[in-house]
Amino acid sequence: MSKIRCICIISLIIASIFQVVPSNARISQKFKNPSIPTNHDFTKITANAEYKPGELLVRFAPKSDWSQRSTVEKQQILTDLGGASIKRNFKIVPGACVVKLPSGLTVEDALKTFNKTSGIIYAEPNYKVHVISTFPNDPCFPQLWGMHNTGQTGGTEDADIDAPEAWDIATDACDVIVAVIDTGIDYNHLDLSDNMWVNQPEFEGTPGVDDDGNGKIDDIYGYDFCNNDSNPIDDHSHGTHCAGTIGALGNNEEGVVGVCWNVKIVLVQPELDKSLLQLRDKLAFGKRFF
Repeated sequence: MSKIRCICIISLIIASIFQVVPSNARISQKFKNPSIPTNHDFTKITANAEYKPGELLVRFAPKSDWSQRSTVEKQQILTDLGGASIKRNFKIVPGACVVKLPSGLTVEDALKTFNKTSGIIYAEPNYKVHVISTFPNDPCFPQLWGMHNTGQTGGTEDADIDAPEAWDIATDACDVIVAVIDTGIDYNHLDLSDNMWVNQPEFEGTPGVDDDGNGKIDDIYGYDFCNNDSNPIDDHSHGTHCAGTIGALGNNEEGVVGVCWNVKIVLVQPELDKSLLQLRDKLAFGKRFF
């Protein structure tokens, strides 16, 4: 009786093992060899969708042993299709890559051919995805390719600092004071005047008097060490340009926009023809403003 009970238990264990293994195999097979979605026609371009000409997103099927195809094996399939080439492989999605089409082959024609080829799960256009970002209403902003490059000047698209994406997080840095060490600043400029740091004791004080006791008279917006006066107005335009890049007022329907829409800018105009040691001393003095 004990012997029969033992045989039954062993049989149940064996049966359980055989039930589990095929189930895992089916899951693994489904992951490694996904089927094409039945509710989408990959041979056609989605109506009114933007995509990059001359490219496709292609996902290659795994081999019969479920291992992924090598780049050489993928390239052989593309060569047989007329000479397309792999531009980039993706690691997250097994078998997926960006394919550059040969000259003369349109995306429309390639979709029909690629999606009927053995070894390819699906191919689709490299659709453009538009991220909703914060854009200012300053009229010259579209010219600022360094902040948002759409290829507007013939350069490389998206070779920029991703300013709109950063502005999604913050545009205000009004508690930050930036010292611009340059040729001066046009502190009356419509795009800069509201973002200029103001030395309040001097601004509200008596003209001709060192109201804040720092050794400089009427240094309201900074100091001009080059001409040794309290009027750091720009006499070259370079400083104004740099100040605008840093903190031109944003979203004011005027001119350009700075990286920081709201910030405080103070000017230190050094003696550019003097030694670096003297420049160091002037910078040290600049700290006393704050």
